[in-house]
Amino acid sequence: MQRNIIIKTNNEAGVPAEKLYILEQTSYKQWTEMRIYTPTEDMTFEQFERNQRGRVAFVAQDATTGELLAMHTLRLNKVQGSAHGADLSVSPKTQHEGIASSMLEAEVQRLRKNGYRYMVGSTAIPATWSVRWHLKNGYHIVGYSRNERNNYASYVFRKQLAVDVRHHPADLLWLPYIASVTARLRYCLTWLATKICKDKAGRLNLVGRLAKRSLKK
Repeated sequence: MQRNIIIKTNNEAGVPAEKLYILEQTSYKQWTEMRIYTPTEDMTFEQFERNQRGRVAFVAQDATTGELLAMHTLRLNKVQGSAHGADLSVSPKTQHEGIASSMLEAEVQRLRKNGYRYMVGSTAIPATWSVRWHLKNGYHIVGYSRNERNNYASYVFRKQLAVDVRHHPADLLWLPYIASVTARLRYCLTWLATKICKDKAGRLNLVGRLAKRSLKK
């Protein structure tokens, strides 16, 4: 039986920040158990609160009990028409119920209504369940990255919400029949740049440092 849920922004729902923090810590515990170490692992409540500033959090709650089931935060850029997703957290006892996908649908409707053109996000490549979720929900892999704070490489994803060629000619690259080609090309370029400019630990190597220095000039 499908669970009856309510999806709102947290400004509308009013879930205390402490509950959001506990949900995130609980949700990402499986990552730690698989030796995928994210900054979330050592994040204090104060750091969590700072991270949430300037973001919009969507939450899913049980319609009957009001229990918090899932959270997803977005950093919105109205000028670019982009929404950067982070901290997708689902309660372990309600995983595989499609709650995250339902929440994404609600976000997409809200974002399209407010003129946003695309969503982006990233996830650890070893977190295969997260990679599958993004691909199943209409995201394209458009990038490869490695950060020295993490012990893994990440895929960068993009989900096109609307195409506005008149104001954003580059959106032609995201028409359905060429989006996959665009995504693969972007992925290859970022993979090559990462391999050339960073070592296996995600730190800038000599080439990367020289390139960064030249860009600053």
